[in-house]
Amino acid sequence: MSNKNAGYKLSYEADGVYLELTEATGMGLELDRAELANFLHRKDLSGYDEGVVQNLVVLHSGREKIAPPQQEYFFGEDVVVEVHQYEMEARITLLAPEPGGASIDFLTVMQKLSGAGVSYGIDEEAIKAVLSEKRYGESLVVAKATEPVDGENGKLTFHFATDEKTAKPKEIEGGRVDYRSLDLYEAVSEGQLLVSKTSATEGVQGTSVKGKLLKQRPGKEVALPKGKNVMISEDKMEMFAKYSGMVEYINGSINVSNVYKVEGDVDLSVGNIDFDGSVHISGNVLAGHVIKATGGVIVGGVVEASVIISGGNVEVKRGMQGMDKGTIEAGGSISMLYIERGKAVAGGSITVDASIHSIIEAGNSLYAKGKRGSIIGGRAIAAKEVVANSIGSVSQVNTEIEVGVMPQKRARLSYLEKEMERLSGEMVKLDQLDAYLENAKKKLDAETFDKLYRSGAENRKNYARLMEEFVDEMNALHEDFENATDGRVHVFDTVYAGARIIISSDIYKVNDDIKYATFKFKDGEVTYTPCEIRRGG
Repeated sequence: MSNKNAGYKLSYEADGVYLELTEATGMGLELDRAELANFLHRKDLSGYDEGVVQNLVVLHSGREKIAPPQQEYFFGEDVVVEVHQYEMEARITLLAPEPGGASIDFLTVMQKLSGAGVSYGIDEEAIKAVLSEKRYGESLVVAKATEPVDGENGKLTFHFATDEKTAKPKEIEGGRVDYRSLDLYEAVSEGQLLVSKTSATEGVQGTSVKGKLLKQRPGKEVALPKGKNVMISEDKMEMFAKYSGMVEYINGSINVSNVYKVEGDVDLSVGNIDFDGSVHISGNVLAGHVIKATGGVIVGGVVEASVIISGGNVEVKRGMQGMDKGTIEAGGSISMLYIERGKAVAGGSITVDASIHSIIEAGNSLYAKGKRGSIIGGRAIAAKEVVANSIGSVSQVNTEIEVGVMPQKRARLSYLEKEMERLSGEMVKLDQLDAYLENAKKKLDAETFDKLYRSGAENRKNYARLMEEFVDEMNALHEDFENATDGRVHVFDTVYAGARIIISSDIYKVNDDIKYATFKFKDGEVTYTPCEIRRGG
Protein backbone atom coordinates (compact mmCIF):
# COMPACT_ATOMS: atom_id res chain seq x y z
CA MET A 1 0.00 0.00 0.00
CA SER A 2 1.38 3.40 -0.95
CA ASN A 3 1.77 6.20 1.59
CA LYS A 4 -0.45 9.12 0.75
CA ASN A 5 -1.51 12.11 2.82
CA ALA A 6 -5.15 12.96 3.31
CA GLY A 7 -6.26 15.68 0.90
CA TYR A 8 -9.03 18.05 -0.06
CA LYS A 9 -10.28 19.63 -3.26
CA LEU A 10 -12.91 22.18 -4.27
CA SER A 11 -14.86 21.83 -7.53
CA TYR A 12 -16.89 24.73 -8.92
CA GLU A 13 -19.77 23.17 -10.92
CA ALA A 14 -23.02 24.42 -12.44
CA ASP A 15 -25.17 23.36 -9.51
CA GLY A 16 -22.80 24.35 -6.77
CA VAL A 17 -19.40 24.12 -5.14
CA TYR A 18 -18.29 20.64 -4.09
CA LEU A 19 -15.69 19.62 -1.45
CA GLU A 20 -13.98 16.30 -1.90
CA LEU A 21 -11.90 14.70 0.87
CA THR A 22 -9.52 11.80 0.34
CA GLU A 23 -8.40 9.61 3.20
CA ALA A 24 -4.76 9.06 4.10
CA THR A 25 -3.24 5.72 3.14
CA GLY A 26 -0.28 3.83 4.61
CA MET A 27 1.90 6.19 6.65
CA GLY A 28 0.35 9.28 5.16
CA LEU A 29 -0.65 12.26 7.33
CA GLU A 30 -4.22 12.72 8.50
CA LEU A 31 -6.23 15.75 7.46
CA ASP A 32 -5.17 19.05 9.09
CA ARG A 33 -8.54 20.47 10.02
CA ALA A 34 -7.16 23.92 10.81
CA GLU A 35 -5.48 24.05 7.45
CA LEU A 36 -8.75 23.08 5.73
CA ALA A 37 -10.72 25.70 7.65
CA ASN A 38 -8.12 28.37 6.77
CA PHE A 39 -8.22 27.32 3.13
CA LEU A 40 -12.02 27.57 2.95
CA HIS A 41 -11.86 30.94 4.71
CA ARG A 42 -9.32 32.30 2.23
CA LYS A 43 -11.46 31.03 -0.74
CA ASP A 44 -14.12 33.50 0.44
CA LEU A 45 -17.00 31.08 -0.32
CA SER A 46 -20.41 32.62 -0.22
CA GLY A 47 -23.11 30.75 1.72
CA TYR A 48 -21.23 27.56 2.34
CA ASP A 49 -22.71 25.00 4.71
CA GLU A 50 -20.32 24.48 7.58
CA GLY A 51 -22.31 21.50 8.89
CA VAL A 52 -21.80 19.57 5.66
CA VAL A 53 -18.08 20.28 5.87
CA GLN A 54 -17.95 18.93 9.44
CA ASN A 55 -19.78 15.74 8.41
CA LEU A 56 -17.24 15.14 5.66
CA VAL A 57 -14.39 15.73 8.07
CA VAL A 58 -15.88 13.15 10.46
CA LEU A 59 -16.15 10.63 7.59
CA HIS A 60 -12.56 11.42 6.50
CA SER A 61 -13.54 11.04 2.85
CA GLY A 62 -16.34 11.70 0.39
CA ARG A 63 -17.68 14.42 -1.88
CA GLU A 64 -20.49 16.83 -0.98
CA LYS A 65 -21.88 20.15 -2.19
CA ILE A 66 -21.08 22.75 0.41
CA ALA A 67 -22.09 26.01 -1.29
CA PRO A 68 -24.38 27.32 -4.07
CA PRO A 69 -22.99 27.98 -7.56
CA GLN A 70 -20.55 30.94 -7.74
CA GLN A 71 -17.49 32.27 -9.49
CA GLU A 72 -14.25 30.89 -8.06
CA TYR A 73 -12.11 33.36 -6.14
CA PHE A 74 -8.36 32.92 -6.32
CA PHE A 75 -6.86 34.23 -3.05
CA GLY A 76 -3.57 36.10 -2.81
CA GLU A 77 -0.92 36.44 -0.05
CA ASP A 78 -2.11 37.07 3.48
CA VAL A 79 -0.64 37.35 6.96
CA VAL A 80 -1.71 35.95 10.29
CA VAL A 81 -0.93 38.17 13.30
CA GLU A 82 -0.24 36.60 16.69
CA VAL A 83 0.50 38.41 19.97
CA HIS A 84 2.61 36.30 22.33
CA GLN A 85 4.06 36.25 25.87
CA TYR A 86 1.88 38.74 27.71
CA GLU A 87 2.05 41.17 24.81
CA MET A 88 5.85 41.17 24.87
CA GLU A 89 6.10 40.38 21.15
CA ALA A 90 3.99 40.15 18.00
CA ARG A 91 4.57 37.74 15.12
CA ILE A 92 3.29 37.43 11.59
CA THR A 93 3.08 34.40 9.37
CA LEU A 94 3.04 35.09 5.62
CA LEU A 95 0.56 32.82 3.83
CA ALA A 96 1.31 31.77 0.27
CA PRO A 97 -1.14 32.78 -2.54
CA GLU A 98 -2.88 30.52 -5.03
CA PRO A 99 -1.45 30.62 -8.54
CA GLY A 100 -2.37 34.03 -9.93
CA GLY A 101 -3.21 35.44 -6.49
CA ALA A 102 -2.16 38.98 -5.59
CA SER A 103 0.79 39.87 -3.32
CA ILE A 104 0.15 41.61 -0.02
CA ASP A 105 1.75 45.01 0.47
CA PHE A 106 3.45 46.63 3.45
CA LEU A 107 0.57 49.00 4.20
CA THR A 108 -1.91 46.11 4.41
CA VAL A 109 0.34 44.25 6.86
CA MET A 110 0.53 47.37 9.01
CA GLN A 111 -3.25 47.63 8.97
CA LYS A 112 -3.57 44.00 10.05
CA LEU A 113 -1.17 44.63 12.93
CA SER A 114 -3.21 47.66 13.95
CA GLY A 115 -6.35 45.57 13.77
CA ALA A 116 -4.77 43.12 16.20
CA GLY A 117 -4.01 46.01 18.57
CA VAL A 118 -0.25 46.07 17.86
CA SER A 119 0.95 49.67 17.96
CA TYR A 120 4.38 49.73 19.66
CA GLY A 121 7.85 48.41 18.94
CA ILE A 122 7.08 47.50 15.32
CA ASP A 123 10.13 46.56 13.24
CA GLU A 124 9.20 47.82 9.80
CA GLU A 125 12.43 46.54 8.26
CA ALA A 126 11.63 43.01 9.45
CA ILE A 127 8.19 43.21 7.84
CA LYS A 128 9.66 44.40 4.54
CA ALA A 129 12.20 41.56 4.65
CA VAL A 130 9.45 38.96 5.14
CA LEU A 131 7.51 40.36 2.18
CA SER A 132 10.51 40.65 -0.14
CA GLU A 133 11.97 37.24 0.75
CA LYS A 134 8.56 35.49 0.51
CA ARG A 135 9.15 33.56 3.72
CA TYR A 136 5.87 31.67 3.64
CA GLY A 137 4.70 29.67 6.64
CA GLU A 138 7.31 31.00 9.10
CA SER A 139 6.21 32.66 12.32
CA LEU A 140 8.47 35.70 12.54
CA VAL A 141 8.79 38.45 15.20
CA VAL A 142 7.95 41.89 13.81
CA ALA A 143 7.27 43.83 17.04
CA LYS A 144 8.87 43.75 20.50
CA ALA A 145 7.83 45.34 23.74
CA THR A 146 10.22 47.41 25.85
CA GLU A 147 10.65 45.43 29.03
CA PRO A 148 10.44 47.35 32.29
CA VAL A 149 13.78 47.96 34.00
CA ASP A 150 13.53 47.30 37.71
CA GLY A 151 15.12 49.87 39.98
CA GLU A 152 18.39 49.07 41.69
CA ASN A 153 18.45 48.72 45.44
CA GLY A 154 20.36 51.34 47.38
CA LYS A 155 23.83 50.21 48.41
CA LEU A 156 26.56 51.10 50.84
CA THR A 157 30.21 51.38 49.88
CA PHE A 158 32.61 50.89 52.76
CA HIS A 159 35.87 52.76 52.42
CA PHE A 160 37.64 50.61 54.99
CA ALA A 161 38.12 46.88 55.31
CA THR A 162 35.16 45.30 57.10
CA ASP A 163 36.56 41.78 57.13
CA GLU A 164 37.87 40.24 60.30
CA LYS A 165 41.45 41.17 61.10
CA THR A 166 43.93 38.38 60.40
CA ALA A 167 46.64 39.25 62.96
CA LYS A 168 49.12 38.09 60.33
CA PRO A 169 52.61 39.62 60.20
CA LYS A 170 53.09 42.30 57.56
CA GLU A 171 55.36 41.61 54.63
CA ILE A 172 58.53 43.66 54.24
CA GLU A 173 61.19 43.80 51.56
CA GLY A 174 62.73 40.62 50.23
CA GLY A 175 59.68 38.49 50.96
CA ARG A 176 60.36 38.65 54.70
CA VAL A 177 57.77 39.33 57.36
CA ASP A 178 57.78 41.60 60.40
CA TYR A 179 56.39 39.54 63.26
CA ARG A 180 56.03 42.68 65.38
CA SER A 181 53.78 44.45 62.85
CA LEU A 182 50.44 42.66 62.84
CA ASP A 183 47.10 43.27 61.12
CA LEU A 184 45.05 43.96 64.27
CA TYR A 185 43.16 47.17 63.53
CA GLU A 186 42.52 49.73 60.81
CA ALA A 187 43.56 53.29 61.49
CA VAL A 188 41.48 56.26 60.31
CA SER A 189 42.02 60.01 60.34
CA GLU A 190 39.64 62.70 61.53
CA GLY A 191 37.19 63.52 58.75
CA GLN A 192 38.05 60.39 56.77
CA LEU A 193 35.23 59.02 54.61
CA LEU A 194 34.01 55.73 56.07
CA VAL A 195 30.82 54.89 54.18
CA SER A 196 29.12 56.37 51.13
CA LYS A 197 25.56 55.60 50.11
CA THR A 198 24.14 55.15 46.64
CA SER A 199 20.39 55.83 46.57
CA ALA A 200 17.92 53.32 45.19
CA THR A 201 16.58 54.02 41.71
CA GLU A 202 12.96 53.98 40.56
CA GLY A 203 13.66 52.02 37.42
CA VAL A 204 11.95 52.58 34.06
CA GLN A 205 8.46 51.53 32.94
CA GLY A 206 8.13 49.30 29.91
CA THR A 207 5.60 49.28 27.06
CA SER A 208 3.87 46.24 25.57
CA VAL A 209 3.40 45.80 21.82
CA LYS A 210 -0.18 46.93 22.37
CA GLY A 211 1.03 50.17 23.96
CA LYS A 212 0.24 49.26 27.56
CA LEU A 213 2.58 50.57 30.27
CA LEU A 214 4.40 47.76 32.07
CA LYS A 215 5.20 48.60 35.69
CA GLN A 216 8.71 48.22 36.98
CA ARG A 217 9.77 47.24 40.51
CA PRO A 218 11.35 50.22 42.32
CA GLY A 219 14.60 49.57 44.19
CA LYS A 220 14.63 49.35 47.96
CA GLU A 221 16.31 52.16 49.85
CA VAL A 222 19.14 51.43 52.28
CA ALA A 223 20.08 53.39 55.40
CA LEU A 224 23.54 54.31 56.62
CA PRO A 225 24.61 51.98 59.43
CA LYS A 226 24.52 53.04 63.05
CA GLY A 227 27.71 54.61 64.27
CA LYS A 228 29.60 55.94 67.25
CA ASN A 229 31.99 58.88 66.98
CA VAL A 230 30.99 59.44 63.38
CA MET A 231 29.60 62.38 61.40
CA ILE A 232 26.80 62.23 58.81
CA SER A 233 26.68 64.59 55.84
CA GLU A 234 23.68 66.91 55.50
CA ASP A 235 22.31 64.92 52.58
CA LYS A 236 22.57 61.68 54.63
CA MET A 237 24.71 60.16 51.92
CA GLU A 238 28.13 59.91 53.62
CA MET A 239 29.59 58.98 56.98
CA PHE A 240 32.92 60.30 58.25
CA ALA A 241 35.18 59.63 61.21
CA LYS A 242 34.67 62.20 63.96
CA TYR A 243 38.09 61.53 65.44
CA SER A 244 41.37 60.00 64.39
CA GLY A 245 41.78 56.50 65.74
CA MET A 246 40.65 53.03 64.82
CA VAL A 247 37.47 51.90 63.10
CA GLU A 248 35.51 48.71 63.66
CA TYR A 249 32.42 47.28 61.97
CA ILE A 250 30.60 44.98 64.37
CA ASN A 251 27.04 43.69 64.11
CA GLY A 252 26.08 46.29 61.52
CA SER A 253 27.44 49.22 63.53
CA ILE A 254 30.51 51.39 62.88
CA ASN A 255 32.56 52.48 65.86
CA VAL A 256 35.44 54.94 65.73
CA SER A 257 37.62 54.98 68.81
CA ASN A 258 40.52 57.32 69.49
CA VAL A 259 41.73 54.93 72.18
CA TYR A 260 43.39 51.65 71.21
CA LYS A 261 43.15 49.23 74.12
CA VAL A 262 45.35 46.21 74.65
CA GLU A 263 44.09 43.84 77.31
CA GLY A 264 47.27 42.18 78.51
CA ASP A 265 50.87 42.44 77.37
CA VAL A 266 52.26 43.93 74.16
CA ASP A 267 54.04 40.83 72.89
CA LEU A 268 54.38 39.05 69.55
CA SER A 269 50.64 38.35 69.52
CA VAL A 270 50.02 42.11 69.50
CA GLY A 271 53.11 43.40 67.70
CA ASN A 272 54.10 47.00 67.16
CA ILE A 273 51.47 49.71 67.45
CA ASP A 274 51.26 52.86 65.31
CA PHE A 275 48.01 54.58 66.25
CA ASP A 276 46.50 57.99 65.55
CA GLY A 277 45.04 58.48 69.01
CA SER A 278 45.73 57.21 72.52
CA VAL A 279 46.95 53.75 73.51
CA HIS A 280 45.99 52.01 76.77
CA ILE A 281 47.87 48.82 77.68
CA SER A 282 46.77 46.93 80.76
CA GLY A 283 49.88 44.75 80.93
CA ASN A 284 53.56 45.04 80.11
CA VAL A 285 55.41 46.13 76.97
CA LEU A 286 57.90 43.37 76.26
CA ALA A 287 61.35 43.99 74.83
CA GLY A 288 61.80 44.84 71.17
CA HIS A 289 58.45 46.49 70.51
CA VAL A 290 57.64 49.96 69.20
CA ILE A 291 54.54 51.91 70.24
CA LYS A 292 53.69 55.15 68.46
CA ALA A 293 50.64 57.24 69.34
CA THR A 294 49.61 60.76 68.44
CA GLY A 295 47.76 60.90 71.75
CA GLY A 296 48.71 59.67 75.20
CA VAL A 297 50.03 56.27 76.23
CA ILE A 298 49.18 54.45 79.46
CA VAL A 299 51.00 51.24 80.43
CA GLY A 300 49.64 49.33 83.39
CA GLY A 301 52.79 47.29 83.93
CA VAL A 302 56.49 47.46 83.06
CA VAL A 303 58.14 48.73 79.89
CA GLU A 304 61.12 46.63 78.89
CA ALA A 305 63.72 47.47 76.23
CA SER A 306 61.12 48.98 73.89
CA VAL A 307 60.38 52.34 72.30
CA ILE A 308 57.34 54.47 73.14
CA ILE A 309 56.77 57.65 71.15
CA SER A 310 53.74 59.72 72.17
CA GLY A 311 52.35 63.04 71.03
CA GLY A 312 50.70 63.45 74.44
CA ASN A 313 51.44 62.30 77.98
CA VAL A 314 52.93 58.94 78.92
CA GLU A 315 52.08 57.16 82.15
CA VAL A 316 53.81 53.94 83.13
CA LYS A 317 52.15 52.55 86.24
CA ARG A 318 55.22 50.62 87.27
CA GLY A 319 58.41 51.51 85.46
CA MET A 320 61.00 50.85 82.75
CA GLN A 321 63.70 48.21 82.62
CA GLY A 322 65.41 49.78 79.63
CA MET A 323 68.48 47.50 79.34
CA ASP A 324 70.22 50.53 77.72
CA LYS A 325 67.80 50.24 74.76
CA GLY A 326 64.44 51.40 76.10
CA THR A 327 63.25 54.90 75.19
CA ILE A 328 60.16 56.94 76.02
CA GLU A 329 59.52 60.16 74.11
CA ALA A 330 56.47 62.30 74.93
CA GLY A 331 55.21 65.58 73.57
CA GLY A 332 53.63 66.15 76.97
CA SER A 333 54.69 64.88 80.37
CA ILE A 334 55.98 61.50 81.55
CA SER A 335 55.07 59.79 84.81
CA MET A 336 56.52 56.46 85.94
CA LEU A 337 57.44 54.67 89.14
CA TYR A 338 61.07 54.10 88.11
CA ILE A 339 63.40 54.03 85.14
CA GLU A 340 66.52 51.87 85.03
CA ARG A 341 69.02 52.05 82.20
CA GLY A 342 66.54 53.79 79.92
CA LYS A 343 65.95 57.15 78.30
CA ALA A 344 62.99 59.46 78.88
CA VAL A 345 62.46 62.66 76.86
CA ALA A 346 59.44 64.88 77.50
CA GLY A 347 58.25 68.22 76.16
CA GLY A 348 56.72 68.82 79.59
CA SER A 349 57.65 67.60 83.05
CA ILE A 350 58.87 64.17 84.12
CA THR A 351 57.85 62.56 87.41
CA VAL A 352 59.64 59.46 88.65
CA ASP A 353 60.26 57.82 92.03
CA ALA A 354 63.71 56.55 91.06
CA SER A 355 65.99 57.11 88.07
CA ILE A 356 68.89 54.68 87.89
CA HIS A 357 71.68 55.04 85.30
CA SER A 358 69.29 56.65 82.86
CA ILE A 359 69.06 59.73 80.66
CA ILE A 360 66.26 62.14 81.55
CA GLU A 361 65.39 65.21 79.48
CA ALA A 362 62.45 67.34 80.61
CA GLY A 363 61.25 70.39 78.70
CA ASN A 364 59.85 71.72 82.00
CA SER A 365 60.74 70.21 85.38
CA LEU A 366 61.96 66.87 86.70
CA TYR A 367 60.40 65.60 89.92
CA ALA A 368 62.02 62.63 91.63
CA LYS A 369 59.53 62.09 94.40
CA GLY A 370 57.89 59.25 96.21
CA LYS A 371 59.21 56.68 98.64
CA ARG A 372 62.73 56.96 97.22
CA GLY A 373 62.73 60.14 95.14
CA SER A 374 66.27 59.51 93.95
CA ILE A 375 68.38 60.10 90.84
CA ILE A 376 71.26 57.64 90.79
CA GLY A 377 73.79 57.76 87.96
CA GLY A 378 73.17 58.85 84.40
CA ARG A 379 72.26 62.34 83.29
CA ALA A 380 69.19 64.50 83.94
CA ILE A 381 68.34 67.76 82.15
CA ALA A 382 65.40 70.02 82.95
CA ALA A 383 64.60 73.42 81.47
CA LYS A 384 63.15 74.71 84.76
CA GLU A 385 64.04 72.78 87.91
CA VAL A 386 64.95 69.42 89.39
CA VAL A 387 63.34 68.37 92.65
CA ALA A 388 64.59 65.20 94.36
CA ASN A 389 65.06 63.55 97.73
CA SER A 390 68.58 62.50 96.78
CA ILE A 391 71.04 62.77 93.90
CA GLY A 392 73.84 60.23 93.42
CA SER A 393 74.67 57.46 95.87
CA VAL A 394 77.01 56.56 98.71
CA SER A 395 79.20 54.76 96.16
CA GLN A 396 79.85 58.17 94.56
CA VAL A 397 78.48 57.08 91.16
CA ASN A 398 78.78 59.78 88.49
CA THR A 399 75.48 61.64 88.32
CA GLU A 400 75.03 64.77 86.18
CA ILE A 401 72.21 67.27 86.65
CA GLU A 402 71.67 70.27 84.34
CA VAL A 403 68.95 72.89 84.62
CA GLY A 404 67.98 76.08 82.85
CA VAL A 405 68.39 74.87 79.28
CA MET A 406 65.83 73.23 77.01
CA PRO A 407 67.13 69.71 76.27
CA GLN A 408 66.32 70.25 72.59
CA LYS A 409 68.78 73.15 72.50
CA ARG A 410 71.50 71.01 74.07
CA ALA A 411 70.81 68.28 71.52
CA ARG A 412 70.88 70.82 68.71
CA LEU A 413 74.24 72.15 69.88
CA SER A 414 75.62 68.61 69.99
CA TYR A 415 74.38 68.01 66.43
CA LEU A 416 75.92 71.27 65.19
CA GLU A 417 79.26 70.46 66.77
CA LYS A 418 79.32 67.10 64.98
CA GLU A 419 78.32 68.75 61.71
CA MET A 420 81.09 71.33 62.08
CA GLU A 421 83.56 68.51 62.61
CA ARG A 422 82.29 66.73 59.49
CA LEU A 423 82.39 69.87 57.36
CA SER A 424 85.91 70.65 58.53
CA GLY A 425 86.92 67.20 57.31
CA GLU A 426 85.26 67.88 53.97
CA MET A 427 87.19 71.14 53.67
CA VAL A 428 90.46 69.24 54.23
CA LYS A 429 89.49 66.88 51.39
CA LEU A 430 88.85 69.89 49.14
CA ASP A 431 92.30 71.29 49.99
CA GLN A 432 93.75 67.92 48.97
CA LEU A 433 91.75 68.05 45.72
CA ASP A 434 93.12 71.53 44.95
CA ALA A 435 96.68 70.31 45.52
CA TYR A 436 96.07 67.33 43.27
CA LEU A 437 94.62 69.48 40.49
CA GLU A 438 97.56 71.87 40.68
CA ASN A 439 100.04 69.00 40.23
CA ALA A 440 98.00 67.15 37.59
CA LYS A 441 96.94 70.18 35.59
CA LYS A 442 99.24 69.33 32.68
CA LYS A 443 98.29 65.64 32.73
CA LEU A 444 94.50 66.00 32.76
CA ASP A 445 92.49 66.93 29.69
CA ALA A 446 90.80 70.31 29.84
CA GLU A 447 87.28 68.92 30.21
CA THR A 448 88.13 66.64 33.17
CA PHE A 449 90.14 69.36 34.88
CA ASP A 450 87.38 71.90 34.47
CA LYS A 451 84.75 69.46 35.78
CA LEU A 452 86.76 68.62 38.92
CA TYR A 453 87.67 72.24 39.54
CA ARG A 454 84.08 73.46 39.24
CA SER A 455 82.79 70.66 41.47
CA GLY A 456 85.35 71.45 44.18
CA ALA A 457 84.67 75.17 44.02
CA GLU A 458 80.91 74.66 44.30
CA ASN A 459 81.26 72.29 47.27
CA ARG A 460 83.68 74.66 49.02
CA LYS A 461 81.18 77.50 48.59
CA ASN A 462 78.30 75.41 50.02
CA TYR A 463 80.36 74.09 52.94
CA ALA A 464 81.60 77.57 53.80
CA ARG A 465 78.05 78.91 53.80
CA LEU A 466 76.82 76.08 56.06
CA MET A 467 79.73 76.48 58.46
CA GLU A 468 79.04 80.20 58.74
CA GLU A 469 75.37 79.54 59.48
CA PHE A 470 76.25 76.82 62.01
CA VAL A 471 78.77 79.06 63.80
CA ASP A 472 76.15 81.80 64.14
CA GLU A 473 73.63 79.33 65.54
CA MET A 474 76.15 77.78 67.92
CA ASN A 475 77.12 81.21 69.23
CA ALA A 476 73.45 82.01 69.84
CA LEU A 477 73.00 78.72 71.69
CA HIS A 478 76.08 79.32 73.83
CA GLU A 479 74.71 82.73 74.67
CA ASP A 480 71.41 81.13 75.67
CA PHE A 481 73.26 78.69 77.91
CA GLU A 482 75.21 81.48 79.56
CA ASN A 483 72.02 83.42 80.21
CA ALA A 484 70.09 80.38 81.38
CA THR A 485 70.57 81.26 85.02
CA ASP A 486 67.09 80.75 86.43
CA GLY A 487 67.26 76.98 86.84
CA ARG A 488 67.17 75.44 90.33
CA VAL A 489 68.05 72.05 91.80
CA HIS A 490 66.25 71.31 95.08
CA VAL A 491 67.37 68.37 97.25
CA PHE A 492 65.48 67.45 100.41
CA ASP A 493 67.97 64.87 101.69
CA THR A 494 71.46 64.38 100.20
CA VAL A 495 73.51 65.22 97.13
CA TYR A 496 76.27 62.63 97.25
CA ALA A 497 79.86 63.12 96.29
CA GLY A 498 80.40 62.32 92.60
CA ALA A 499 77.44 64.39 91.45
CA ARG A 500 77.81 67.37 89.09
CA ILE A 501 75.36 70.28 88.98
CA ILE A 502 75.38 72.34 85.75
CA ILE A 503 73.64 75.72 85.56
CA SER A 504 74.38 78.11 82.71
CA SER A 505 78.14 78.04 81.99
CA ASP A 506 79.31 76.74 85.38
CA ILE A 507 79.61 73.26 86.83
CA TYR A 508 79.54 72.48 90.56
CA LYS A 509 81.37 69.25 91.35
CA VAL A 510 80.15 67.73 94.61
CA ASN A 511 83.17 66.41 96.47
CA ASP A 512 81.49 65.98 99.85
CA ASP A 513 77.91 65.02 100.61
CA ILE A 514 75.56 68.02 100.84
CA LYS A 515 72.23 67.82 102.63
CA TYR A 516 69.00 69.76 102.26
CA ALA A 517 70.15 72.24 99.60
CA THR A 518 69.06 74.35 96.67
CA PHE A 519 71.60 74.86 93.88
CA LYS A 520 71.36 78.02 91.76
CA PHE A 521 73.45 80.31 89.61
CA LYS A 522 74.71 83.49 91.28
CA ASP A 523 77.48 85.92 90.40
CA GLY A 524 78.78 83.74 87.57
CA GLU A 525 78.93 80.47 89.47
CA VAL A 526 76.80 77.66 90.86
CA THR A 527 76.25 77.92 94.58
CA TYR A 528 73.93 76.34 97.08
CA THR A 529 71.83 77.46 100.00
CA PRO A 530 69.52 75.69 102.42
CA CYS A 531 66.65 74.15 100.43
CA GLU A 532 64.28 76.88 99.37
CA ILE A 533 61.19 74.67 99.13
CA ARG A 534 59.57 72.26 101.50
CA ARG A 535 59.02 68.58 100.84
CA GLY A 536 55.60 68.16 99.30
CA GLY A 537 55.49 71.90 98.43
